[in-house]
Amino acid sequence: MPVGKVITDIVFIDNHENKIVIAGVDLMRLIPKFDALDDLIYAEIIEEEFNRFGYTFRKEHGEFAIQINKEKQEQLSQIENRAYRCQIVNNCLAPTKWEFTLTTEDYSDFDSRLRATDNLNQNRILSHSWFYFDLGLYTELIHLKNPELKVDFNMNYDSLSNLAEDVVVDFSQLRKPIKYRSKAEVLEIGYKSGRLIEPLDNEQFYKKESKLFLEGTDQTYTSILETPIKTTQFKDAGFYSELTPKAFDLNWMKYLDSVYVDVIDVKGTESYVELKISGQWAPYEITIGNIDLAQLSEQKLLGLLFGLNTYPKNRRYNPVQSTINFDADLLPNEIKPYVWLTNKEDGKWVNNQYKGIEKVYLTYESLERDVLVLYVLSYERITPVWMTRIKLPNDMREKVRIRKGLYNY
Repeated sequence: MPVGKVITDIVFIDNHENKIVIAGVDLMRLIPKFDALDDLIYAEIIEEEFNRFGYTFRKEHGEFAIQINKEKQEQLSQIENRAYRCQIVNNCLAPTKWEFTLTTEDYSDFDSRLRATDNLNQNRILSHSWFYFDLGLYTELIHLKNPELKVDFNMNYDSLSNLAEDVVVDFSQLRKPIKYRSKAEVLEIGYKSGRLIEPLDNEQFYKKESKLFLEGTDQTYTSILETPIKTTQFKDAGFYSELTPKAFDLNWMKYLDSVYVDVIDVKGTESYVELKISGQWAPYEITIGNIDLAQLSEQKLLGLLFGLNTYPKNRRYNPVQSTINFDADLLPNEIKPYVWLTNKEDGKWVNNQYKGIEKVYLTYESLERDVLVLYVLSYERITPVWMTRIKLPNDMREKVRIRKGLYNY
């Protein structure tokens, strides 16, 4: 059902009357779309509303403007040229709680970065603040975007989780039927191979530098599963606190030693798959579905939060249009990606955040695109905790290459 627009200007102002003006924002873009059916909606609200997602606005595209009160703040006179990005991001701690950041490019330590081993970027945060949506307005917008929503999205976290954990996840309702199981071969399980854990992206690198990992052993994919771990907790206004650490026992992931690749019966292609991570003695299973293998690239990570068609942590407000990648709000129902943690015994939903995992990454090992690499990330995406390498059968590899070629123009 098409959803209308709610257009307004968003203005952030400080005590000196300096302003950031984001004109003509469609508030409906900031509101999550819930795609789950029936009682699975409780799990999806947790995975959407209590996760980070938001938009980046770009200065060079005129998506926001800075108005400096130069009479009172002469030292800020250059900020109009320095700031080039701002973000509005959902704070995962509670509904209606959001964050705003203003970012600049900074080259003050450029020479030392050139000589350093790690040279990730030159971004610097100029401002980071928090605000609340009016609850009445937010509720109205939620129901405008989700007219069939019958439950209270503003329910507290524990109540939602308790309801969700009684729900059996029916994967047949989330995808087309399984066409066949491929003859994919598991080449490596990180826990068994003892592979070293290395940060996969900037976020994990900076969180490692900030020492968000407090206790446990995180050197290898083996050691991190052997003893319970403690991390700092994301709380209050959006800071990480070591005073109330989060503790997780990831030992159960040692028993995830089987990976199945099932081809989904999507019209016109055999590149859509469902990946199931399981094991004979595993208490839980991770299922990742509606993944188009032709959209994956070597040395480029496709990240998916747990849930159904969850939004990425950050998107452009005015995205570049593509013939193969859909905006999350525009995906057809039959190919919306999903990642769920379930009980192996009865298929009921399991709160992945309680079990210490939050996201998965998919990529190809090389240009050949015949070895699929899958990572599972910990709470707050602090570190990868489980990985596998899967050799795709030759017929699947060739079909993926053919489909990938259709979009290389």
